[in-house]
Amino acid sequence: MQHSGEGSEEQKLEIFGKLSSGLLTIAKRHEGYKTLWSICCDLNNTELLKNLMHDSMGPKRGFSYFVFQQLYDNKQFSKLMRLGEEFQEELAIFLKQHQDLLWLHEIFLRQFSEASETLHVLSLSSDDSSAMDDGTYSFDTIIETSLVERKRFLNLSKIAALAGRSANFETKVKRIEADLKILNLQEEIMKLLSDDESQNIRQRLLPPMDLIELCLKIQNRELSLRVFDVFAWTSSSFIKSNASLLEDCWRNASNQDDWERLYQASVDEGWSDEETLSILKDTILFQASNRCYGPKAETFEGNFHEVLPLRLENSEHANLKNMGSSVENILMQHKDYPDAGKLMLTAVMLGSVHSDTISIMDEEGPTPME
Repeated sequence: MQHSGEGSEEQKLEIFGKLSSGLLTIAKRHEGYKTLWSICCDLNNTELLKNLMHDSMGPKRGFSYFVFQQLYDNKQFSKLMRLGEEFQEELAIFLKQHQDLLWLHEIFLRQFSEASETLHVLSLSSDDSSAMDDGTYSFDTIIETSLVERKRFLNLSKIAALAGRSANFETKVKRIEADLKILNLQEEIMKLLSDDESQNIRQRLLPPMDLIELCLKIQNRELSLRVFDVFAWTSSSFIKSNASLLEDCWRNASNQDDWERLYQASVDEGWSDEETLSILKDTILFQASNRCYGPKAETFEGNFHEVLPLRLENSEHANLKNMGSSVENILMQHKDYPDAGKLMLTAVMLGSVHSDTISIMDEEGPTPME
C-alpha cells in the first residue's frame, strides 16, 4: 500500500507538471515571477527553479532576486545562501539591500574587514529596512533590531576587525568599543526611566544627541552624570559641534545640589579641608568634573579641555578665551554663585585632580578655597 501511495503521488506530480507547462511558458514570457515560484514550489523541483533563475535575467532584477527575496521573507536563510553559491553575482546584488545577511557572505569569503564594516553599520542603523529602492516589489520587511542584537553585531564587528587586521584596525576596534559603551549607557539610562518613558522608546536606538537631551529632560541626579559619559564616547567633532549642549549639561549638573545650603553649612560648621573634600565628593559638580577632567578621565578622542576648559586662565586656546566659554563662567550664572561660588569652584577643581588612589590633600600647593 505504501508503494502504491508513493506511485500515486508521483503520478500527481507528473500530471501537474504537464498541465502547468503551458502556464510556465506564459509566466516566463511575461516575467510572472510569482507564478514561476509557485509552480516550482508545488512541484518541489529545485532543478527547475535553478534553470529558470539562469534563464531569467530580465527587468525587476530578474527571477533570481525574486527567489532570494521569497527565501528571505520565509526566513530560509541557509537555503538562500546555499542557492547563492551558484548565483554569486545575483546574490551580491541582493545582499547589498540586505546587510543583515551580507556580513555572513563576507565572512564566508574571508573578507573580514568588510564584514566588520557591514556589522558596524548594521548595529547603528536607525532601521533595517529591506525595501527595494525602486519600490518595484513590496519587499518592505522591517527588522526591529533590539539593543541586545545591536550589541551582538558590535561584538561580532570587533571580532571580524581583529581577524581582518586592516591598516587601521586598531582605530576601528576603538570606535566599536566606544559605540558599545554608548549602547550600554542607553540600556542603563532606560532602567532609570519611568515605565511610560521607557515604553515610548522601547528597543529603538537613540542617537547620542537624543540620548543626552532625554537625560536633561528627566532631571535625575544619575542621568545628569550619564550625559558626560555619552559625550565622552562620541567623538571630538561631536563635542565641538554640540558645545552649547555640553554647557547645558553643566548647568543641569550645577542644579542637582542645594549650594546655598552647603555653603551655609560650611560656614556654620567650619569645615576642614578633609571635611570639604568628603562632602563635595557627593556633589554632581565634583563627580562631573572628575569624569571629564580627572586623572582617569577617558574619551574616544580628544578631551573636554579643547572645547570647554574648567577655567579660561587655564586654557591655551585663544578662541575659547575670546568666546568666554568655560565651566567657571557657566557656574557664575548660577543663582547661588554670589554666596556659594567659591564652594562650587572648589568642587570642580577638586574633582579635576582627585583620584581613588591619591588623596587631593596630599597634593602640593594651595587648595582652590585659599
